Amino acid sequence: MTAVQTRRPPTEPATRRSAVHPTSPPAGPAGSPRHGRPLSVSVIGARGFIGSHACRALEQRGHVVHEFDRTSPPTGPEGIDERILGSDHVVWAASSINPMIAEHDPDRVALDIAAFTSFLSLLAHAPTRPRTILLSSGGTVYDQDVEPPYAETSPLGPDSAYGRAKLLLEHELVHNAPDSIVLRVANAYGPGQPVAPGQGVISHWLHAAAAGQELHVFGDLRAERDYVHVEDIADAIARAVEVTDPDPHVLNVGSGHPTSLGSLLDVIRDVVGEDAAAVRLHPERDFDGRSTWLDCSASERTLGWVAGTSLVEGIRGTWAAIAAARTASVDGDAPAALVLPGPTVGTAS
Repeated sequence: MTAVQTRRPPTEPATRRSAVHPTSPPAGPAGSPRHGRPLSVSVIGARGFIGSHACRALEQRGHVVHEFDRTSPPTGPEGIDERILGSDHVVWAASSINPMIAEHDPDRVALDIAAFTSFLSLLAHAPTRPRTILLSSGGTVYDQDVEPPYAETSPLGPDSAYGRAKLLLEHELVHNAPDSIVLRVANAYGPGQPVAPGQGVISHWLHAAAAGQELHVFGDLRAERDYVHVEDIADAIARAVEVTDPDPHVLNVGSGHPTSLGSLLDVIRDVVGEDAAAVRLHPERDFDGRSTWLDCSASERTLGWVAGTSLVEGIRGTWAAIAAARTASVDGDAPAALVLPGPTVGTAS
């Protein structure tokens, strides 16, 4: 079995700390309070954008974190890694698809689904079964013929390959492990988000501005999305790990507020400057969803969680991180900033 990295609580010198939002409220009355002991948590997809922030948030709260990714897989010839079997919880943050990839590469979708279902099958036959927390998509699984905001009880009916894949993963989890938790995450953004075609409009636009390139906008500037900062998502994951009796088991994780693409552009321009934000408009693409945002009141009741990072604050911090990385690259301490591939860039997660 390939060795994996285990993170210890922050009392040990090797720990990295996470800037989980300090104003998040304590666990609410619907969910039991956090455990009195450090928990053992395996994070699959630990080097990904959300997974890496989740590891830091869990570590900061005193939990022991076991990291798994493509180079350190959770399963091998002998089955599931013993660290997972000894964990209290598993956070499945691994994915190789986004809305654009899912729409054009069904084989990648099939591999993504197979990896999760295979893991669940092995876990079902294991002597111990840690609770699994699955990161799903709040922006694509709901029926967009219904007016937002979408609560967890809103009609489901994804009209994209990505949404259908995420909903299938949810169904597999509920069928195999009904005591698990699904977190339906809105459009994530924040420092460290990779620039990938078809996903992450804020990251695309900020990197484009930093490189002196145009900001490509697909679809109607009035289309609204729910943007949630990655550190707020990490905080929700940590609270889902700590709650002992969640009800419901499916929870939305978003800002709870709609932001139009036009308003988002205004914020970007305020942060980076008008001169750095030249815009080119493009028609809507097949996988671009309609206006969506989430009702997150169930997460507040169950986890005591609300998103605490304002959009302006979050974009300003993300821009500062990109600027710092570019400065470091000039000094020879980091790779050069990404050069974007033109109008293939995305507008939604």
